[in-house]
Amino acid sequence: MSPISVLVAEDQKILRDTYVNVLSEMPDIQVVGAVADGEAAVEAAQRLRPDVVLLDIQMPKLNGIQAAERIRAFAPRTGLVLFSHYSERQYAEAFLRNGTAGKAYLLKTTLSEPEELHRAIQVVAEGGAILAPEIQDELIRLASASPDSHFKDLTSRELEVLSLMAEGYTNISIARKLCISERTVESHVNNIFGKLGLTAEAERNPRVMAVLLFLRAGQQLS
Repeated sequence: MSPISVLVAEDQKILRDTYVNVLSEMPDIQVVGAVADGEAAVEAAQRLRPDVVLLDIQMPKLNGIQAAERIRAFAPRTGLVLFSHYSERQYAEAFLRNGTAGKAYLLKTTLSEPEELHRAIQVVAEGGAILAPEIQDELIRLASASPDSHFKDLTSRELEVLSLMAEGYTNISIARKLCISERTVESHVNNIFGKLGLTAEAERNPRVMAVLLFLRAGQQLS
């Protein structure tokens, strides 16, 4: 199996070098380039066609969100991982507004957890999505505040399962983390789908359900 090719875009050299060094230790990851601003990220992505682009949210010339939008215009299947110091939901909303597939919004503290960074890259390369736990908790909280929200119908265990799904965990991983059987997890997932009125198509990418519901609730609240 070919390694996942990754382009790094970070304006601070020390962080850029750190990303490259951390990624270089991962056997199934190949760093194909490292640039220092948003415009360079767009140019390099067009030239190198990486599987995944890591983007700092604050960069010269183009910020990470702007660069991500331009990259998606010519490479709609390229995975995008946006890094930020901030957990404010408006940044995540702006990043995800035009689609959630193949996107991850992470805090820079993820650098201290290489396994989480590795998992995020794998997920977005496959078209999935991941949110930092702090972000997805806030999105679920806001979605729950909607007058038309069905989140109040979820049990505490179902909310726990939904939170893990929004973080990118598979059913097997959720079962191990919660010390329950995979069949029990599947039952919770089916209950979540039913209570939230999600169609069968949502099962293709359950990790972003909370985000989709938040965006829907945000439209109702605005």
